[in-house]
Amino acid sequence: MAFTVPPPLSKQVITGITAAFMLFGTTDSSGETPETDSSQQRSDLETIHVRAQSETTGTTTLDQNRLRALLNHTGSVTGALTSVPEIQFSNTERSSLTVGEIRPPRISISGAKPYENSFLVDGIGNSNVLNPSGLGAEDNNAGASFNDLTVHGADQNLFYDIGLVESVTVYSSNIPARYSGFTGGVVEAELRDPRSDKWGVTLSGKYTKDAWYDMRDVDAESESPDNQPEFSIYSINAVAEGPLSENTSLMTGFSRRHSDIPLIRRERIASREYASYDDTQFRTNENYFAKLVTTPTENVNLTFDLTYAPYHELRWREAWADSDWEIYNDAFRLSAHADILTSAGIVSAKTAYSQNGYSRDTATSYRYSRSDYSGPDEGKQYGGVGDATTENQSIDLKLHFESNELKHPVLKRVATGLDINSTTTDMWNEAATSEVIVETGTRITHTVTEYEEHDQSKSLKTLGFYAEGDMEWGRLVFSPGFRADYDSFTENLDIAPRLKAEFDTFDNGTLRLVAGYNRYYGTALRAYAFDRFRPYINNQWRTDKPDGTPQHVIIDKTGPDKSYMARGLDTPYSDEIMGGIFGQAGPVGYSLEAVHRDHRKQLLSRSEKIGSDYNYWMTNDGEGSFDGISASLSWNFDTGSWGNHTFRLGAAKSRIETFNGGYDDNAYTTSYGIERDYFMVFYNGELMPRSEMPADNFNSPLVLTLTWQANFMNDKLRFYSVNRWRDDAEGLKMDQKVNSDTPYGTTSGSETRESSAWMSESGAYYHDAYAYGKIKGGIMSDLSMELDVVSSPSLTTTVLFDVTNVFNSRPGTSATEGGSARGRGFYLGMRLGF
Repeated sequence: MAFTVPPPLSKQVITGITAAFMLFGTTDSSGETPETDSSQQRSDLETIHVRAQSETTGTTTLDQNRLRALLNHTGSVTGALTSVPEIQFSNTERSSLTVGEIRPPRISISGAKPYENSFLVDGIGNSNVLNPSGLGAEDNNAGASFNDLTVHGADQNLFYDIGLVESVTVYSSNIPARYSGFTGGVVEAELRDPRSDKWGVTLSGKYTKDAWYDMRDVDAESESPDNQPEFSIYSINAVAEGPLSENTSLMTGFSRRHSDIPLIRRERIASREYASYDDTQFRTNENYFAKLVTTPTENVNLTFDLTYAPYHELRWREAWADSDWEIYNDAFRLSAHADILTSAGIVSAKTAYSQNGYSRDTATSYRYSRSDYSGPDEGKQYGGVGDATTENQSIDLKLHFESNELKHPVLKRVATGLDINSTTTDMWNEAATSEVIVETGTRITHTVTEYEEHDQSKSLKTLGFYAEGDMEWGRLVFSPGFRADYDSFTENLDIAPRLKAEFDTFDNGTLRLVAGYNRYYGTALRAYAFDRFRPYINNQWRTDKPDGTPQHVIIDKTGPDKSYMARGLDTPYSDEIMGGIFGQAGPVGYSLEAVHRDHRKQLLSRSEKIGSDYNYWMTNDGEGSFDGISASLSWNFDTGSWGNHTFRLGAAKSRIETFNGGYDDNAYTTSYGIERDYFMVFYNGELMPRSEMPADNFNSPLVLTLTWQANFMNDKLRFYSVNRWRDDAEGLKMDQKVNSDTPYGTTSGSETRESSAWMSESGAYYHDAYAYGKIKGGIMSDLSMELDVVSSPSLTTTVLFDVTNVFNSRPGTSATEGGSARGRGFYLGMRLGF
């Protein structure tokens, strides 16, 4: 893209710079340029002669009109991507069991893990690179462990409400050199600019509850947050925006999304007595936002924005009384952005200070458990695990230069930039105590474990440089580029080539060929720079019944230091080869591409027993591959009195191989004192490497999407429908069997209790046992309707009505029984504009 501005420069030209930037690289795969509601911006863009980048494969942009219209259960950036077939969603995100959750859904792009994507807001990183292991989606007790010093968190640091977002762009292939820190893809959100023509206020809200849903598979007496029979969710939004002067505009906004999840809870009413009662877990996400845009001179456009986005959860462990804990993230960001127009091109400078961190606040740091296995299998247990605090403080600086169109016969455009980040993370864990009494046969074992207070701090600095350009020979455009990144922890210097070529076959845009070879390096996960486990002190007494004397068998024994050694790691990377076609045939835009990815050097944990202790370290042993084919068609037509309609059809077929592990896996664990061999597993009864199993999530082989957007009655009645069908998928389930039904027995040796911990042939280790399970496919259709019941220059009143799973279909979400997508549900809301 190049800018040619006729002299002399005007203030209207500068006002349009920001809007023009949104056009660069944000044409969606349907071939449509994002619309803008501001007639002032449109006139400014007409002043600047823009040679915009044409639509291409591997890039999809959703503009504000589509973001505002679609049904978005979580109101999040990733929740708005259901119409993109290349995006794989976690199987659990639309489960009928957890409709009350409002966390942003986890996604996979090109076969990568959710935390291997890059999330950006106005070009500034928003990826959680410390503890992105999930907010309870995979483990309803996430963040409630004694040994694990980290607190589970989401893939993003700040949960921006989609109402504050102007556009969302997904990059899945041929990703430009200006983007880094991923082996999957990039999701970039651009925040809204304030209106500059007049002041306006917008108020909106929506509500839903379990009574408005066809509830499936849930247990009315549930104690578990992974089985939510009741919930209620409301969202409210308020935005005020307008001009402060001829050259300055301001927008302020507030949003709150809150979910109540009533569940049964246990309470300790005496030393050994308990009672059950109804209580309510909750999830709350808020945004407080302000943005100022000003043009102090005719060549400079300045933007300042401030965001405070606290996220808060209340949870408890269903089996433990008095075990409640809260997860919170007081996320804050202050950002400044300058666009400077020069005779050579545009210089863009961005800086931001941010503070965030997922932390835990528990009711107590003492936990008690008593079990009697010689009699009835019943236990008394209560207590918590102590507080944990995590705080990240980051400073970002980004410089980017993009030239005007050059007069060189071959080289037509150059772009280069520099990215700098400095982050300091402080982690603190409260001292905690665990007391366990176990009666087995004629023996009582009493163990008291003391976990010491733990405090640690690390700083990480990263530096990135990139350059790219466009070279033209007739109908061929070749775009070479590279990126170099360095981080202070691994001390790795990673140089990644980015190469892309496009050929306009008929020189009119009807048929274009595209090919590319690219390498993408992942980010430096700070998770492996910290101690993840802390040592402890054990005291244990054993008493032989009925009249034995307690025997103190372990005195002040310091437990193994399970901290991970991580020096010498390589940076995970992904190599991509792609090819495709795209173009415009009359009113129909189309694209077709094939992508192959090799994921290498992915992070995985290992352990080794030395004497009575263990050493733990991170390795680059993980690897996988992705093969995908995707296609899209789009068509827009106006029928006059029958409305304006836009259809988009998308398809993506993929094959994924993965090591099924993650950076946060604990490779060392024991069952009945027997250590696990993490890297070998039983699958359908056969011993095989873990890396050869099918992917257990984000693995739908075929996805089809159809979106329909229409308006009637002079745009007073609007419909938006997103239909997403996926094929049956392979899944994994634990292979639970009794001792005699396994090749070499189970760790418990029980003939009455089934176990998935199967012994090795030598008897020295055990292996996890899995079996194949099918995850049933199906269609999920969401429909949103907006009706302007009052429409005047001073007041607009709009009724909002959404239906999720219109056809009440039952796609599966799990390979086990009882896992299906949420049933048909309804949302009701209203929007007022002044």
